[in-house]
Amino acid sequence: MELDPEGGDGKDEDGGGKRVKGAGAESGGAAGGSSGLSGTRGGIREDELAEKLGGVMSVDERAQAINELLNQRKIAIFKRGDSLVFERVHEEQAAKFKGLSTEDMLIYQIIQHAGNAGMWTKELKQRSNLPVPQITKCFRTLEARKLIKSVKNVAQSNRKVYMLYDLEPSREITGGAWYTEQEFDTEFINILCEQCVNFIYSKDRVTLEEVSEFIISSKLSHIVLSTDDVLQIVNTLVYDGKVDVTEDESHDDGMGAADEDFKPIKYYSKALIPIPEGNAYTNIPCGVCPVINECRPDGLINPTTCEYMTAWLEY
Repeated sequence: MELDPEGGDGKDEDGGGKRVKGAGAESGGAAGGSSGLSGTRGGIREDELAEKLGGVMSVDERAQAINELLNQRKIAIFKRGDSLVFERVHEEQAAKFKGLSTEDMLIYQIIQHAGNAGMWTKELKQRSNLPVPQITKCFRTLEARKLIKSVKNVAQSNRKVYMLYDLEPSREITGGAWYTEQEFDTEFINILCEQCVNFIYSKDRVTLEEVSEFIISSKLSHIVLSTDDVLQIVNTLVYDGKVDVTEDESHDDGMGAADEDFKPIKYYSKALIPIPEGNAYTNIPCGVCPVINECRPDGLINPTTCEYMTAWLEY
């Protein structure tokens, strides 16, 4: 990638390798240009760099210095909004990129901007305009250096997405707390439900925060469960008829406009009328028969010839 001293557009946030224009650097060539980026967190915009260094060297000299720094992987350039941004690359980070091809860096930068949502091969092909075999080769190189990693998408098990090696995948990719190695962890959920039921039953009533504290103190989970995660567990118990939920509005001061922001406290307690897991009707074949509405004594489907009823009576 090179800078044109005449000024203009730059590569977009996907890290595209098109020609960019305009920049600034301090006197002293590439070394001076690198020092011009020192102390900037999150990079420095092109106009800010030009203003800071404009009286030190010409536009041509600045562009030449920055092109040299880009080739040496000492700075990175990307687009933020409508502005070009230059960011210094630290030595330990630059060492990871030493010897990478232009295509490798292009793929890396596109994946970098995808964040923890990751990006799959089809999207990378569209954004990089590289053929799939070339992208696959870049994957192998970047994965070998532990710069990127592949992660399975729980929603589409046949699709892998790529993200930076040190990133934690988003919940949309991994499925969140309820998935272990991309598999729905039924055993873990059942244990949580059982222990939360026992805790709620041991109290008159509890809040969601108290249930969360119980899970943490009991070390039931090796990962940190968010409030929404705990709420899903408690709501499951409510839907199963094992727990009742009530709202306490006694803390409402009734002072007009403030009422709009008031949220009643929810309490969870043992269900007064638990929903039975089964009854006499569900234990006979008729209780779960999908064609019961078509069953009649003189019909094609009837109790006399029903093999399921016969087997149940003989049991």
